[in-house]
Order: sequence, then structure tokens, then C-alpha cells
Amino acid sequence: MPTLTNPTLTATICTLEHRAWAALCDAGSALFPLLSASPVLIFPGDRLFTATSAPTVHDILQDPSFKPWENYTLSHDEVVPLGDSAALVYYRVEATRESTPFRAICSSAWVLEGGHWKMVSHQQTLI
Repeated sequence: MPTLTNPTLTATICTLEHRAWAALCDAGSALFPLLSASPVLIFPGDRLFTATSAPTVHDILQDPSFKPWENYTLSHDEVVPLGDSAALVYYRVEATRESTPFRAICSSAWVLEGGHWKMVSHQQTLI
């Protein structure tokens, strides 16, 4: 079972979180390969999206009005194992979208689905 100091798990989850942000610098739909079958995304401003919400996670990520991030920097990332097949990562992010700065504390939960790590939840709290 992973421990709090498991460097392999930490590297894997942190790499995946960076891939998720990098995907969102390209297009919302670029995140799809990293999402679980039933993701939950919680954003500032009372915005909660799931596979069954209206609109759904997939709707918002492929909407023509989706604006990709221009850049991002993650810092102070920590990974907490949640059993053998899940982990939580939390960190600070500074990003820019449409020349507007964004600062938040974020967390994402990742689970093994079919042998691949998938994001099951992501949450952002503005700072």
C-alpha cells in the first residue's frame, strides 16, 4: 500500500495533474482522456459539473465558448494516498486566461480505472 512518502505515487499523480492543466491550455476537450467515467468538477462561483448535471462536464469542456488557459504554474503540491488505487493531490495554482490572472488552491482526486489513473474530482478555491 502506498505511504505518504511514496515517491512513485507522488510523481505519477503530480505528472497527471500537470497534464490536466496542460490539456486545458489547448482545449477543454483535451481533458477527456484524463477524466474518469463520472467526474465531478467544482469551480468558484457556485459551479458544479458532473456527468449528469445540466450542463454536464463534457458539455462545458466542449462548448465553443470554452477559453483555454494561457499558462499556469503549480506549487506546493502534495499527494495523499487514499488506499491502493486512489490518491488526492492538493496545491496552489497561478494561471492566466484571456490575460486575467487566476490564483487558487486546488485539489484533485485520482483513481485507477482499468489500469489507468483517471481524475474523478477537481475543486478550486479562489485565493
